[in-house]
Amino acid sequence: MRLFTQYKGLKRENYILFIGRIATNLGAMIWPILTMILNKKLGMDATDTATFSIISGLFFLPANIWGGHLADKFNKKKLIIFCDIISIILYITSGFLPLSLFTICVIMAGSFFQTLEHPAYSALVADITPKDKREKAFSLLYLGKNIGLILAPTIAGFLFNNHLQLCFIINGLAISISTVLIGLFVKDKGFPNREAKSNAMVKKTGNETIWSAIKSSTALIFFIIAMCFQEGAYSQFGYLMPLDISKAYPETGAAIYGSVASLNCIIVVLFTPFMTMLLEKVSLAKKYMMGTVFQVLSFVSFLLSFGLIGGYYISIILFTLGEILTATAVGAYLAGKVSADLRGRLYGITDFVSAFITGIVKYYSGYLFDNCGLKYAWTFSIIMAAVAVIAAIAAVKADKKEIVDCYDESRMAS
Repeated sequence: MRLFTQYKGLKRENYILFIGRIATNLGAMIWPILTMILNKKLGMDATDTATFSIISGLFFLPANIWGGHLADKFNKKKLIIFCDIISIILYITSGFLPLSLFTICVIMAGSFFQTLEHPAYSALVADITPKDKREKAFSLLYLGKNIGLILAPTIAGFLFNNHLQLCFIINGLAISISTVLIGLFVKDKGFPNREAKSNAMVKKTGNETIWSAIKSSTALIFFIIAMCFQEGAYSQFGYLMPLDISKAYPETGAAIYGSVASLNCIIVVLFTPFMTMLLEKVSLAKKYMMGTVFQVLSFVSFLLSFGLIGGYYISIILFTLGEILTATAVGAYLAGKVSADLRGRLYGITDFVSAFITGIVKYYSGYLFDNCGLKYAWTFSIIMAAVAVIAAIAAVKADKKEIVDCYDESRMAS
């Protein structure tokens, strides 16, 4: 029973955002199969697909920074609703267009506004949630995301051949449900003033900027490095994995990958509450480090599993365990490292750098896939994930030292 009661005591807004995330991701059928759309429908090879991803990623990069600044300057709820409305119009419109590169660009334009709102969404969760409940709040939001995604990739896999445009329309309609829920039931009262002015984990100065806040914490610097390389490697879930499966199974690859992606979501739904409860006394930095280790192991497993469906399922189990640990730790960890008036910008900066590293990882893994072979592409991905492990270990060590230093300073002040 405690598995579910651990989420009691959160605010109404947390539960509304949870339901909204389920609705949004139930319709998120585009991104799990985007690589296959570019590869199978539009005839791009792995390098061209990666190049397109990088170009679109460069298009998204300003949205991360702008979104962070807007989140700290304006009402987060209104910003989210504004971005959602534009995204809905663009997604539904794309569903009535003949499939072409222009259609994908319309979808990307809709995704630009989804990216723009992301820092506001994360900052809103942190603002409305007491510090001691934040890990549970981000865990619940992550759980909702994956409940919605359980069916989305499988349905997309079956619609892929003959009814692909329907996926675009469903995506827009699903975001509409989330937007209505947020508009009616979520109140953005801003961050508590006392927290904006005082944070035990942040050394405040008279005119602190986001850059001075980052530079003041060695643990945060290492954590951001780990996060960026981990996110870059994580992007292979929607890029190198479908290329791998499509190469092994040219005719049924979309359906197989859809089932693998759905298994990912099923595991998240079943194990996120359990792992959140089991590891609640483990530090957020250490949980993140453990997650990066699982990611490396999963990539090694994918490297050894070409053409083995059972191997793909074992690999995705390892991958998902790592995903749970990293995804549930990152939001709460970042929120606790800066004051409330800087959170939007911190989320925006980490999204920006993560997107930049993701583009590099996709490009070089795509190049290696086309010119050297699948094994070299997976080896490169393993190296990127290993960098995240090393940086995460350094973050754990630095975090321990900063906590001790902070405690010593508090005792001297008293």
